[in-house]
Amino acid sequence: MSSFVALAHLMRPTQWVKNGFVFMPLIFSAHLMVEEDIVRVAGVFIAFCLASSATYILNDYADMERDRAHPLKQNRPLARGDISPAAALTAMVALLLVVFGIAAAVKAPLACHMYLSAYLLIQVAYSFGLKNLVILDVLTISSGFLLRVLAGAAAIAVTVSSWLVLCTFSLAILLALGKRRHEVVLLNDNAISHRPVLENYSVQLLDQLLLIVTTSTFIFYCLYSVRGNPETGIESEKMMFTIPLVTYGIFRYMFLVYHKEEGGSPTTMLLTDPPLLACTVVWLAACVAIIYF
Repeated sequence: MSSFVALAHLMRPTQWVKNGFVFMPLIFSAHLMVEEDIVRVAGVFIAFCLASSATYILNDYADMERDRAHPLKQNRPLARGDISPAAALTAMVALLLVVFGIAAAVKAPLACHMYLSAYLLIQVAYSFGLKNLVILDVLTISSGFLLRVLAGAAAIAVTVSSWLVLCTFSLAILLALGKRRHEVVLLNDNAISHRPVLENYSVQLLDQLLLIVTTSTFIFYCLYSVRGNPETGIESEKMMFTIPLVTYGIFRYMFLVYHKEEGGSPTTMLLTDPPLLACTVVWLAACVAIIYF
């Protein structure tokens, strides 16, 4: 594997889908047709993509030895020796410089820079400590999604609905717990050697937590739909038509987690499962149609 290919693999561009949460405030605040706002949020999106890649490099560097004991992660460039640690860290620093350069180029407000900085600091703390603390590891992962939404809102100077914040955070916890469950089931007796914090998780505990957060995610979205959005004049009755799509999406995700034993990578699951992907696309299209047409 060439150094360029190894670096591209190390940056995990397939995971950039997660940064799409940056666009949520743009869509749900009815600013999707404002060209200036689109450009600014797109810039923040790119900045978060590169920032997340930088944190992936740091995390892979910190987990290099443990990843070699993982049946899937042992193929990551650093674990397999396809790229040197020095080259990887150099690329990480370069990415961080570009991140804030892009944010400045699109004239992102100071708040955006603060959310980007908070995201990076939390990811550093996760790589070197928080990932070993039970429950806090899951909440740390989830906070990254929330910061993306807040940064997207700050970019166009809109207020994020409290219900949208709750939906995002609850969904992020759901995905993080699904990831932990997949690791426990996949690694079995080798789970602790790969990630010490997994010693504190059992399938039974994770199933109970997933039940709680799945219920909360569904309830929060229903409340968001019923309440509507006063700022855009969206009628709550119309947004309620998207609830069946969200219901199917949650049920499909749980089916994949429990029946197919998936969940290790929510992004991969989304992109490789046609029903889940179709549901997501239709839901997004329905929201756009309700808000703008």
